[in-house]
Amino acid sequence: MKYRSRDTTPTSTIRPWRFHLLISHLAGLGFLGLISGCGTQQESLVLDDYRLRLTSQSSDVMSDAVDSADEGQLVDCLVGHVAGRPLYAHDILDLMRDELEALAAKSDSKAFQQEARVRVRQRLEGEIVNRLLIEEAALQRDPDINARFNDQVQVVAEILSRNSGLTDSVFRRKVQEEQGITPVQLARNILVQDEVRQYQVGQAAAAGDVTWQDIERLYSRQLENFDEGSFTLARFELSESNDVPALQAALSSWRPGGDPSVLESFGKQFASPRSGGLWLSYEFEDGGIQEVTFGVPELQTAVRSLTEDRPVTPVIEVNGQPWIVVLRSVERSAPEDLWDPDVQDRLRSLLQIEQQRRALTATRRALIDNGDISPPPNVMLQRLLEVVSNRHLTPEPLGGD
Repeated sequence: MKYRSRDTTPTSTIRPWRFHLLISHLAGLGFLGLISGCGTQQESLVLDDYRLRLTSQSSDVMSDAVDSADEGQLVDCLVGHVAGRPLYAHDILDLMRDELEALAAKSDSKAFQQEARVRVRQRLEGEIVNRLLIEEAALQRDPDINARFNDQVQVVAEILSRNSGLTDSVFRRKVQEEQGITPVQLARNILVQDEVRQYQVGQAAAAGDVTWQDIERLYSRQLENFDEGSFTLARFELSESNDVPALQAALSSWRPGGDPSVLESFGKQFASPRSGGLWLSYEFEDGGIQEVTFGVPELQTAVRSLTEDRPVTPVIEVNGQPWIVVLRSVERSAPEDLWDPDVQDRLRSLLQIEQQRRALTATRRALIDNGDISPPPNVMLQRLLEVVSNRHLTPEPLGGD
């Protein structure tokens, strides 16, 4: 498998040539595909554990929609301020409403509160980092580009409308219905998203270069991953549970590379008629046993633990039937040479990705530690959890005779 390193060219602004490329890209997109890809939920490079909204400015439209949708149940409190902008409960919890309702329906009060705390904290931290990223990326904007930014927003909005195949009024209404924002706000979000992405690329590039010593160390640690060859598995679906002890005894002396006719005879004797009375084998090229995938997690775990010294799995129940998997054979050739340019590129790419991940994690933590946040995130979390309790927990009945 080939690995390609990410583009790590450091940049921190939407350069004019990038703007033209962005426009060209947008021009080739259909309306429906564009809206689905540039909606209110965008995946951030730095936040790979959940999805969050990229909004460059607060949306009164969304607030009004939320207030009217919940029929008085919503407690729309001010949670705090991030980057000079207010953060309300609905900014975090509206996206989690169905998720929290489902959790409350299947959990008792204590379990719900514990799990809700974890999930809300994750969302809150994501929204905080997201807003701080937007602010930081905007601060890096070139003054000349900053002066023309609103003009660029208008150009993108016009391109979105033109390429939708709809009239301006229909396009505006469709965006409002599906996104809760205007075409201009959608265009602004697209440009802001690009700024944030470029800012994160620049932060990742600051992680530094990969040294030859780093490559050598990784090669030594992952030497087994560079083995080439194949291995074969014999899969037995047993006809009767009573056959398990007999087959286990027959396989007790089996070693990979042995006579395959022995396994064939066991298959004819013990295998389920559904498998044709024969054992089945699979070959996996250019990979290890740890890469084997089965639809049944227990079976997959058992197979991935096979070694040449332990070539037979325990009995695994699959749809009520007992299964045993045997490592039939293992064939290896010489490992790939460290001096092979492809091997070096693969290792360098892996190291660069890890360095970038660490750099982006550090950026995320620095934003939270040093950003314009009031009150502290733990106080915001407590306010959100109070709203969650009011929305999703049934009050305890009052005691009485």
